[in-house]
Amino acid sequence: MPDEPDEQLTEPVDDSAEELYEHAPCGYLSTRPDGTIVKINRTLLDWLGYDRDEIVGRRTFQSLLSVGGRIYYETHYSPLLTMQGAVREIAVELIRHDGSRLPALVNSVLRVDASGAPVTIRTTVFDATSRRAYERELLAARRTAERSEERLAVLQQLVSDFTPAATSMDVSEVLVDKARRAVRAVASTLWLLAEDGSTLVRIAGGTPPHPLLLRAPRDAAMPHTQAVRRNEIVLLGSVEATRQQYPLIAELMVGAAREAVVFVPLSVGQQALGAVSFSFDQTHAIDDDDLQLLRTLGRQAGQALQRAALFEAESRLRHRAETLQLITGALAAPLDAAQVARVAVDRIAATLHFERIVFVLAGAVGPVVAAASGVSPAVLGSWRRDAGDLAPALSWPASNGAFFDLPEEHGAALPGLVDLPPEDRFGALAVLPLRSGTRSLGVLLLDRPAEHSFAAEERDFLRTVAAQCAQALERVRLHAEALERQQRAEFIAALSRRMDEAPGLRQRADRLVARLVPAIAERARVALLADRQLVTVSTSTMSHAVEAAATTRADPDDQPGEHVALALSEGTPQVAASATDEITETALPLRARGRVVGVLVLGLGRSRPDRDLLGFLTELAEAAGLALENGRLYDQERENGHLLQRGLLAGEPPRDPRVAVTSYYRPAGEDLEVGGDWYDVFPVGPDKIAVVIGDVVGRGIAAASAMGQVRSAIRALAATEPAPASLLQRLDRFVDRFEAGRMATVAYGELDLSTGRLRYSCAGHLPPLLIEPDGSKRFLWGGRSAPLAAFAGMKARTEDEVQLSPGSRLLLYTDGLVERRGRGLDLEMARLAEEAGRRSRAPQGGLLSDLAETMVDVQHRDDVCLLCVGFGVEPQFEREIAADMTRLKNLRDDFRAWLATLALSADERDALLLVCSEAAANAVEHGYRDDRIGVVSVRARVADGVVELIVRDRGSWRSPAATTDRGRGLALMKALMDGVSVERGVGTVVTMRRRLTSEAVA
Repeated sequence: MPDEPDEQLTEPVDDSAEELYEHAPCGYLSTRPDGTIVKINRTLLDWLGYDRDEIVGRRTFQSLLSVGGRIYYETHYSPLLTMQGAVREIAVELIRHDGSRLPALVNSVLRVDASGAPVTIRTTVFDATSRRAYERELLAARRTAERSEERLAVLQQLVSDFTPAATSMDVSEVLVDKARRAVRAVASTLWLLAEDGSTLVRIAGGTPPHPLLLRAPRDAAMPHTQAVRRNEIVLLGSVEATRQQYPLIAELMVGAAREAVVFVPLSVGQQALGAVSFSFDQTHAIDDDDLQLLRTLGRQAGQALQRAALFEAESRLRHRAETLQLITGALAAPLDAAQVARVAVDRIAATLHFERIVFVLAGAVGPVVAAASGVSPAVLGSWRRDAGDLAPALSWPASNGAFFDLPEEHGAALPGLVDLPPEDRFGALAVLPLRSGTRSLGVLLLDRPAEHSFAAEERDFLRTVAAQCAQALERVRLHAEALERQQRAEFIAALSRRMDEAPGLRQRADRLVARLVPAIAERARVALLADRQLVTVSTSTMSHAVEAAATTRADPDDQPGEHVALALSEGTPQVAASATDEITETALPLRARGRVVGVLVLGLGRSRPDRDLLGFLTELAEAAGLALENGRLYDQERENGHLLQRGLLAGEPPRDPRVAVTSYYRPAGEDLEVGGDWYDVFPVGPDKIAVVIGDVVGRGIAAASAMGQVRSAIRALAATEPAPASLLQRLDRFVDRFEAGRMATVAYGELDLSTGRLRYSCAGHLPPLLIEPDGSKRFLWGGRSAPLAAFAGMKARTEDEVQLSPGSRLLLYTDGLVERRGRGLDLEMARLAEEAGRRSRAPQGGLLSDLAETMVDVQHRDDVCLLCVGFGVEPQFEREIAADMTRLKNLRDDFRAWLATLALSADERDALLLVCSEAAANAVEHGYRDDRIGVVSVRARVADGVVELIVRDRGSWRSPAATTDRGRGLALMKALMDGVSVERGVGTVVTMRRRLTSEAVA
């Protein structure tokens, strides 16, 4: 069925062009080039309220515009129309017949003739009234949002400023300064409620001219008190309105040229803690948004004030608690009443900040000023001569103290304080008797400035301080006795721990005597029974404590004194006066497991030890005897392990002045000292030695057995094979016969001592490290091949050679030194090279142990084996050691080895070794006073038949006391050397020379 035609489309349409023009939804007009209107439609005439004959030919288009529109027409509209031929959507205001304005958007087109001359301007006008209203609303909304955003930013910044404010003064600074500028006020004032809550006190801001603005009762008829009472903002919006209710404030506003003042309560919940006022001039009008911002600001400031008040209260309590704790802790240590007084005065002066502090003790014949602070020397001197003016304070019956806020109040009780010179007179005074029960121990006088008032909580705190001082005085005697017992017990316990930390007997004995001298005795000696002979193990004196302990040798032929023999036979302490000096010698038996194992002999610097001291020394000897016996058993077990280890490892290294050999072995476990790592050095000819290091897979007896077989095989093969590579090839066939030896690694080399030529080969082992005399180092990567009996894909064994220069060192090591879980091998090898290079001048005797301790931590669970071969005679001896007496042995060993390379007589060698040791020991003891950070350098050389020895330090020497037997080292050096010079400046340089005998030189 076909659609029926739309009825609207059937309506007759009578829209002629003229009708459309006249009644179009927009205005049309045509003007001449000068703007005269020649045609206008009815729509625009109706909008403007004109008749056609009032417009056409009589008015110009620009005459219908507002004044601003006309100017714009002349300066922009008309020139643009002439240049462009058209303008689009120009916003203008047309003036209606009744004078009102019509917002409009106009479009104009300029028609020209064939010659380009302007003919007509056709203009379309659109009513923009609705659009203009929308734009105004949008602009107003934007401005409102911007103001809201600005206020929010201001509030956020102020909240951020309040956050770190820890005290009320910090909060007040934010309020009267930052908040004032943030709300564009010209002035601000802050009031806070006093502690009792009845008074509002000005805290910050300008100084008001009226007393009620400084301090006002909470119920006063003032705007800031009203804001606090009602917890509401009080707005004084004009001077006239303010004059009716607050005439005083109105006069102040007129005088300061203020237009409005806002009083904002600083509230927390329903309670106001104070108020802040903001004054504004005529440049700022206060609206509801401003009031809302100020209301929020008041709540934030109130919360900040509450936090600050809690923080300040907590700080006061914490400060007083900490102060009391400091004073209590300080008073726990003093040993006598005078020390209690000094400590109490120092602590009170440092923490409580009193101007004057006087601590008076109740002496046997009267008061004694034991300590004071802030008192002039003249007054203090007169009191110490006669403190009678302070006697009344000792006799006061009140034990809770007396507090005087003004000098007049305490003048009657202590008139002597009023008679002092004006600059020394006391102001507000706290007099705190120090009592124990009914007995007066003393009195504590604390002086504040005259205007100070002692609050109740401060009085309670000071009474507590005084009570602590009294308790300290009372327990001095008991504390001294208990402290001595505790110190002796702690000394024995610490000594036992210190000895137990050392592994062997000798180390434990050395630690024992080192701890006893000079802490307990002037000298000490440990002697133990061995095969029914008394052998001195360690000894120490105050003059040469460590040196004597290091150089003492056992002498079984020495006959012990009678007191020592009695101590051994009877097992009881024996005391005998020494015939050589004024020191009492006490022999204490050392017991272990029910028997006497030795004796501890102490030289005490007193006539005879009393009973308490003798009991303490007996307990000490009992603990020491057990520790020494445990050390002896450890040595015995360790020696058994070493015997087994030495039987499996290398024998004695070859003795040749052209080479120095040192080794180091550290097992993976303390309970088993046998593993698969091994080394060996042995001669293979008159001028050649073999150096070898290896690692057999696994641990325990099987690995140790395989290691022993491989070592023996190498020794046997070295006698027949002329080259390292050939030796390893034959060793492959030998190792292949037993499973435990397969995959073992070996580094084997032969060093020609006459030329320094080293031929070497490595079967799967880590490369040796060559350290040159100048400290440079490099790994020897040549001559490498697979581990022993690794035949799969194995190529022929290769070897390499390198020339060693005199003074160089060859370091061979096993993988336990450099392999770490989670760390690259290349990094650890680079670290090894760096550490070894830094020790290129270190004594070879302690080099390997020091290097191992640096590279390997105590929890390492693998064997560590090192072998160091030092080749050739050093052209000169140069060493640096730390200022530590324990390092002297390594220095002596190295210097002895260097001297062995010289053609010296035995007397010359012993003399040089002795003066070197003496000079170095003096540098450590006198130059650095056992400061181990210091360094002692030793240099020796031979030139023209003269040995020159130089010992240098950079310490600060002290001269030996005249009453001691010290200072003989220099005399000894002068007696043994031909020339000795001492230069002192930044440290000390001792230069010694000795001409060698003709036989030695030859």
